[in-house]
Amino acid sequence: MKLTIEQALQRGVTAHNSGNLQEAELVYQAILKSHPKHPDANHNLGLIAISVNQIAAALPLFKTALDVNPMIEQFWVSYIDALIRDNQIKNAKRAIVRAKKKGFDAKKLEALLSHSKGATDTKEPSQAQLSSLLECYQNGRLSDAEKLAISLTQIYPSHPFSWKVLGTVLRQTGRTTESLTAMQTSTQLAPQDAEAHYNLGNTLEELGRLCEAEASYTQAIALKPDYSKAHNNLGNTLKELGRLSEAEASYTQAIALKPDYAEAHNNLGATLRELNRLDEAEARYRQAIALKPDLAEAHSNLGVTLKEVGRLEEAYPSYIQAINLKPDFTEAYLNLIVVIKKLSYTSSNPQLYPILTNILTTGNLTRPKGVAGSILSLLKHDPLIKDLLPERNIVLSLKEAASTIAALDKLTLLHHLMRLCPLPDLEFERLFVAMRSFHLTNLDKIEASPKLIYFLSSLCLHCFTNEYVYVESNEETQLVEELEALITQTVAQSEQPEVIKVLCLASYRPLHQYDWCQKLEVLDHLGEVKARLIEEPLAEKKIEQHISVLGKISDDVSLKVREQYEENPYPRWVKLAIPIKAKSIAAVCNDVNLHLHSESIKNVTAPAILIAGCGTGQHSIETASRFSGCQVTAVDLSLASLAYAQRKTNELGVSNLEYLQADILNLHQLGREFDIIESSGVLHHMGEPMAGWKVLTGLLKPGGLMKVGLYSELARGQVIKTREKIASLGIGASAAQIRNFRESLSMSEYKDHEPFISFPDYFSLSEFRDLVFHVQERRFTLLQIQDCLSKLGLKFCGFENDDIASRFKGFHSKGSDICDLALWHQFEESNPDFFVGMYQFWCQKL
Repeated sequence: MKLTIEQALQRGVTAHNSGNLQEAELVYQAILKSHPKHPDANHNLGLIAISVNQIAAALPLFKTALDVNPMIEQFWVSYIDALIRDNQIKNAKRAIVRAKKKGFDAKKLEALLSHSKGATDTKEPSQAQLSSLLECYQNGRLSDAEKLAISLTQIYPSHPFSWKVLGTVLRQTGRTTESLTAMQTSTQLAPQDAEAHYNLGNTLEELGRLCEAEASYTQAIALKPDYSKAHNNLGNTLKELGRLSEAEASYTQAIALKPDYAEAHNNLGATLRELNRLDEAEARYRQAIALKPDLAEAHSNLGVTLKEVGRLEEAYPSYIQAINLKPDFTEAYLNLIVVIKKLSYTSSNPQLYPILTNILTTGNLTRPKGVAGSILSLLKHDPLIKDLLPERNIVLSLKEAASTIAALDKLTLLHHLMRLCPLPDLEFERLFVAMRSFHLTNLDKIEASPKLIYFLSSLCLHCFTNEYVYVESNEETQLVEELEALITQTVAQSEQPEVIKVLCLASYRPLHQYDWCQKLEVLDHLGEVKARLIEEPLAEKKIEQHISVLGKISDDVSLKVREQYEENPYPRWVKLAIPIKAKSIAAVCNDVNLHLHSESIKNVTAPAILIAGCGTGQHSIETASRFSGCQVTAVDLSLASLAYAQRKTNELGVSNLEYLQADILNLHQLGREFDIIESSGVLHHMGEPMAGWKVLTGLLKPGGLMKVGLYSELARGQVIKTREKIASLGIGASAAQIRNFRESLSMSEYKDHEPFISFPDYFSLSEFRDLVFHVQERRFTLLQIQDCLSKLGLKFCGFENDDIASRFKGFHSKGSDICDLALWHQFEESNPDFFVGMYQFWCQKL
């Protein structure tokens, strides 16, 4: 097939960028045979001539390019630089005057003259000054190097080396934006310095200015075709731009120039993985590791590929190795977390404890609840604890309790987990119920010790986090009342209660509810306990007073739902999963593999997002951190939930998020439209879900995206039976009634009750209440959802979790329409527990 001129030019540029100058030259010459004055072919052929020092051959080529298109700045730069190289200073100055008349920056072009023999400014730093600057930089004395570079650029503003060092130092010290001017000046002063163009490309790439970065790398390669680093980084930029085939070619060329270039092998592997050539990707990663065993990124990427082909047991040690090599490697931790969530350990391995502790305590890598089950499966095999876990409720002696405290004291991983989330395991729950009861019953016999205080601190934080979901006997209730009275009296007498008595009470009741809570000086040395149990809840009460309100909540069902969440804000949480880097809408759509019906949404760079039903803020904060350039409005019925959300938002420094108390039915009063609307687990708690869904659709811009979470009629069969049982027995929704009913399920021998004990929601009071005691619940089938979407003018785009698509394709033929909800309904009928959480899907407004 005959190529068009533009196709031929692109082939030449690709060969040129890859360092294949002979092929590029042949292509450019072929273009000039049919189009002798083609500006780009002339200019690029001139660059090849310059790279082999054939200035005389380059000059007419550059001049022809300029005559045809004098509005390209790079054409002027190349032509003027060639004139200077050929010692045609007067002609170079005349060319600068002509360029100025065309509107180009004369100062930038005049800087080229600083390298000519005839230039008037010949002042240069001494060799001693340059050596001193280089010595500071090479020995890591970056502050000294920066000061010296600034001084030299002020004294010798036309000398490029000082600018190059200054730009590099600024970039290496995290001031990438500041480094840009220095990098640009360096290339202007030394346009034939390939390294200067390479450095500028690095800066532009970090700033997200990818097209400009591509141009800089291309220029570096044109000047130095064997520049393997430039080929590699050009590949990185092309990969970011989604031009994977071109990226593959750049990496391949980098490796051809430098076969032991481990980073290029690793980057090529990442590109091959995105091209779904997983076997080739694995081979490249293993080659990178063989060349450079301490390349943490290659180990992590190998783990990703092994996971994608279903080899989880092999993926796991790859992530561990990556983290061992680079303990602050956030991406490796995130990759490891994905695998951990799917693992159940079968043996003890204390060497993993530090890594798992880092996952829990470092930043906000994951929701601790998501990895708790896996971590507990590991801890159960620890010799320190496996004999402590009872199958049924137990009664402890003083000696047994002391021995248990001593054993648990050595398991800091367990303590961290206890302090962060509910523990989804009945055996651990029975142990903690027994320990809590023992210490309450024997307070007068127990002596305080650092180990006991540490345990009771973890226990009371844990019970506060699970909202006191553990069952308590009538005897315990009476003892708690007596303890309340004792501490109240002690504080009233201006005395301080014993710390273990306060901690024991805090494991049964929230301390912030007592008038005397702020007078507890005995908690001053237990900062986390005091903050979490007293200071933060009191701060939320103040925040409530400043939450904006949109309209009056008058719908009967909405009022009942609001009352439930005022009593039990849902859920209580400490840490969550905040993305390392926000992504564009286009990138998120690609990650989730959404099947869009209009691509226009991908062009939105500053999306307005609405979270309809944000609860305590997990959803809203994660969304505000997920989309780049976004502004999020989050609404909820419950002031208590919103205050919790606002406190956590403030704590995390999230500034692109505002909260309102509002009923979805009133949201038309906002008078605004949104690019994205998310409403997960909310519509099915409305009296008329379609009425709420219709309001949300009205607020969505044409082409906008909506993420919805709804309960499945098929998946919640056991929940339906349990809700019916609760109703028939007349069980209320007080905390005591919920705890007692929950305990009856855990003690039951009916197999129908077993699924509840495996639900994470079973281990928190607000979440268990939401699961089976909710005041309002509607459920849907996928066929009903299909009908709703049709009536609302919405098109199904796919489920949030793209991993489930493989199950669908395994059930149906590979060519089946992944967006056909009728086919999904058939799949669910054969897999009725598949959507046991919720349907979480995206749709788009037509």
